[in-house]
Parts: sequence; C-alpha cells; structure tokens
Amino acid sequence: DKEMDGKRPEAEDVTVVKHCLCPACGSGNGVTTLLPTEIPTFRNILVIAFSCDDCGYSNNEVNFSGEIQPRGQKWTLSVSDRNDLNRQIVKADSATLVIPDIDFEIPPATQRGTISTLEGILTKSANALESQQAERLQLGDLDNFHRCHGVIERLRQYAGKALLSEVHSDEKSLSSRAFHPFSVILDDPGGNSFMENPLSPRDDPHLKIEQYYRTPNQDMALGLQPSQHAQTEGTIDDSNPLHKNPANVTQGSHMIEEFSIDDAYQSSILGREEPMVFPTPCASCHQPAETKMCVANIPNFKEVVIMAFLCPHCGYKNNEIKGGGAIPERGCRITVTVSSAADLAREVLKSDTAAIFVPELDLELSSGGMGGVYSTIEGLLTKMHERLKHVNPFGHGDSSMQQHTTNDGGAFSEPDSSHAKFISVLENLQQMASGQLFPLTFVILDPLANSFVGPPYRQGETAKSKENGDDGLLVEQYERSHSENEVLGLNDMRTEHNQGESEAPKT
Repeated sequence: DKEMDGKRPEAEDVTVVKHCLCPACGSGNGVTTLLPTEIPTFRNILVIAFSCDDCGYSNNEVNFSGEIQPRGQKWTLSVSDRNDLNRQIVKADSATLVIPDIDFEIPPATQRGTISTLEGILTKSANALESQQAERLQLGDLDNFHRCHGVIERLRQYAGKALLSEVHSDEKSLSSRAFHPFSVILDDPGGNSFMENPLSPRDDPHLKIEQYYRTPNQDMALGLQPSQHAQTEGTIDDSNPLHKNPANVTQGSHMIEEFSIDDAYQSSILGREEPMVFPTPCASCHQPAETKMCVANIPNFKEVVIMAFLCPHCGYKNNEIKGGGAIPERGCRITVTVSSAADLAREVLKSDTAAIFVPELDLELSSGGMGGVYSTIEGLLTKMHERLKHVNPFGHGDSSMQQHTTNDGGAFSEPDSSHAKFISVLENLQQMASGQLFPLTFVILDPLANSFVGPPYRQGETAKSKENGDDGLLVEQYERSHSENEVLGLNDMRTEHNQGESEAPKT
C-alpha cells in the first residue's frame, strides 16, 4: 500500500508518496513527491518528482492542474541568433513542437509537461534519438539509422553543441562557428503552452502568436465530449459543423443562431433603452444562462452596444462594449496628458479595435488587447499591469530572479537586462495607476474611431467651466492605412449596387 505523508495537499504544500513501483528496476521502494503550486503570472501546475534509491532512476514531470483554455494557441518563433536559444518554453502535455526546416516533430506524448529552454529541448531531443541508434543498427534498419543521424547532427548544430564528429572540439571553435537560423512551431490545442518574449512588454518581431478554434477531433483528444450528432453517427468529422459541441466554444462566443425566436417576440418593437435578453450557455460551467444587451447613447459621442453576462450557477461574468452605427471614414488618435489624480479618474471607452501607447515606458498594447472596456485611465493602467503579469510567466516572481542562463545546472545567475527592464515597467505601471508618477502620456489609437475619453472631474467644477476646453486632451483624426483597412476587412468590402440595381453592361 501507498503511504501518504501529511494531509491532502493545499497550495504550496508538498506531498510525499512512498513505496511506489519503479518502472526501471521493478522495486517498490520508489518515492514520488508532488507539489501543487502556481507559476506567477501563468497557470496552476503540479510538479511531480520520482526517485528510486535502489537503482538511482529519477524522473521529473509537470502537469497543468488548471482548466483547458477556450482556444488553442500556435507559437511560431524565427530563431535568428544564439540568444534565442535561451528563451524559456513551457510545453504542455497536449502540445506539439515542430521544426519545419528538418521535418522534425515532438508529439504531445514526448517531453510532455516540460519547462526548459529551447537549447535544452533541442539537446534532449538529440540525446533521445542518439540513445536508440545502437538498437537500430542491431535490427539492420540502416535507412532509419542514417536519417536519424542526420537529424541528430542538425539538432546539435541548432543547439550550438559539438557534432558527433567534433566531440573533442573546444568551446572557442564552437562559438565561432556560423549560426544557422531555423524556425520552431509550438502548437497547443489546450492553450497551456508558452514561449518567452525577452522584449516584453514590447512586441517581438521574431515571435508570432495565433489563437484558433479547435476542431471536434482536437476537442476529443483533450477529453472534451463531442456533440450529440457525432455520438449518434459514431464518427467525428471536422468539416461537419454539427459535430462541434456548443459547450466547447470559446468564451464570449454567443451561438445566437442556435436559439430560435418566436414570432410574437420578433414582431414586438423594443425601445432603444430596453435591454434585450437572449439565452447563452455559460463558458465556464456550460449551464444555461442569459446575456443582456442594450444600446446606450453617450453624449457628444455616439451610440454603443453594451452586453453583459452573469451566470447564476457559477458566478462567471463577462462584459463587452462595441461601437454602434456606421464605420467612420477616418480613425482617431486620442492623446491624454495625465498630470493629476483628476486625470486618472477620466472615464474611458476603449473599443476592441483600439491600441494603447504609454510613450514614457515604451509600452504598447496591440489592437484588440483587453477587448472592449469601459473604465477609467487608472482602471486601464491597472488592467494593463495585471495583463502583463499574466502573459509573461517568467518575467515575475522567483523565475525572474533565479535563472540558469548558462544551462549548466549550477548556481543561479544574475537576472539579465530584459528581465530587469520588464520588472521596471511593471513597477512604473503600478506607480502610475496609484498616482505616484506624474506626468504621463496616455494615447489611444483607434482606426474605427469607436473610443472615447471623458473630461476630468474636479471638485467644485461647474458645467460652465467644462465648456472652456480641455487642455489635457487632444483628439486627432487620421486617414487609415491600407494595412489597417486590410485587417478590418474594408479593402474587400463593396457597397456598390447593394440596392438590387443591376450593373451597367460593359462594352
């Protein structure tokens, strides 16, 4: 029987399981140590360590104890120099790592639950392939032997290690060897994998992150149930939309088309201020709930559509704001000079197409970040601070202070300059939000001009004084670029002959 030391593990509690079966020697004297913990700014994980005193076998593994993310993620990294080999990577047990240049793939079942650097993953892959070379020779599989030999050589070359023919080469000759760029793709349908951005909080030109909707087969591989149609037919077809379970859709996806509206409700005329209610499955517990939507008119601005969701079963809530009306001809740039606590209290409507810039910190929130938000400048700065903490798990906490930049397993090295700059940005953001760092410039760039910043509210201010102008607010209109129109889908939009008029014949 297994003996458990201590109570049921809580957060940061270590549990030791004795008398475990060793997979190497078969003895029952193995010891498994479990640590449920949370990586700062990332996810809840379960660190599992096994060791056997009889044969010396040991194994470490990381499992993700959190939830499956609403959408899958695909990370594409263009490795252009040796510094990219030090990027830290979290490969979940549902992720696949691919190196297209050599047609090499690490499937989900291999190196699952791994936290390492790119160099460490490449080296481990090369060592794992090399350990089976002798067996391939004994079986007479020469073709597979030579193919694996070529892959091993390329992996060692990418990792900056000595080739099999250069085992006696010194470090100086290895460092002077030309670096060969290559690409790495980390595809995780569960969305729990990660690649480090050393330039954070700025965008990394060599790192591309894509989110995508999972197919029914990918849902099934993650343990998510298929739809009733797929269960009835006994097969799963990714091209059949009926095989996608509505309970597995992403957060914020309201499948309104699946709910019919009766004729009596459709024929009724709703007022502009009256909220519309339609059924929506909860993205957290999948229980039936309701989404409320109404149209509000902001003075001196335009109409906006406000959607609010609150699940009565689990308490999950979500709010979203979108601009109403037609698409304007020009975008707008709003520049706010924040010099006092009154400016921090300005009301801000940030649309889901707007980007935010803080020039003092060289900080940029890309278009679409945080979605549509109605808050204050203080609230947006606080949200940006929290978002930066969550998108870079190695830029905060112990992982930012204790690093192995040499990958030798020895003593911890000093934090590098990128981590120090990232921590400085987080501290400055927190000081700005709390009113300890003035002045600062807050810029909102919205190509659809659906964002709005209100006036400052100072104690004792009258309506007449507000009409005198706002010196701290500058609103500019600009012509959208071709790339902005392409992202918004405006280049392919045609409005000619939309009233059923026939086009004039060409001669």
